Amino acid sequence: MSIPEYLSQHCKDKVLTLVGPLRPDATIGTALTDPVIFVDGGARSRLNNEGIAVGDGDSAECIMDILLNPDKDFSDLAYTLSQIPLDFAQLHLSGFLGGRRDHELFNLGEVYHFLKARPGIGRATFDGKISGYAAGQWEIERHGGFSLAVLENTHLTLTGDVRYSCEHPTRFGTLDSLGLSNVGSGTIYIDCDAPVYVLLEEILPESR
Repeated sequence: MSIPEYLSQHCKDKVLTLVGPLRPDATIGTALTDPVIFVDGGARSRLNNEGIAVGDGDSAECIMDILLNPDKDFSDLAYTLSQIPLDFAQLHLSGFLGGRRDHELFNLGEVYHFLKARPGIGRATFDGKISGYAAGQWEIERHGGFSLAVLENTHLTLTGDVRYSCEHPTRFGTLDSLGLSNVGSGTIYIDCDAPVYVLLEEILPESR
């Protein structure tokens, strides 16, 4: 069964969960709600053949529903994301942060491409630590520190219950520290013309 065939059995408005090899220990052994895709080593936390597993098997000796050739020039996550129909726009990714720094960086890059293809509707979260939003207008709740990061030149406004606002469209450059160390205290509004990442780790405002 292919990824599009599997997803055709599920509602397009539901959040699609992707499970990677670094799924937090506290969630291992917990059943997940369909639709869910286990990406390579993420298949170690698969229960009762739930969801679908895809990968080249280099990080787990697990049976894959879709076995990829290990001799390839793209990651297992990149392949998975490329197979998701455009009308599936909401992702929750668990187990893709931490571990090797290069893997983490390119995971963020591949999800960025996923969001860029879904303006106005694309959204992704990484274990409650990082949220990604496609180009468009967004309303989020945040009480605490956060930073904004973009992977290409982006114009955005940032208003609402936020310490440092951008009332008018402001150009943010690639990984520009202009978005570093902000503080939210309620509802925040973001309007951006390219995807943006909101890093939700607590950040001391004094570090700005």
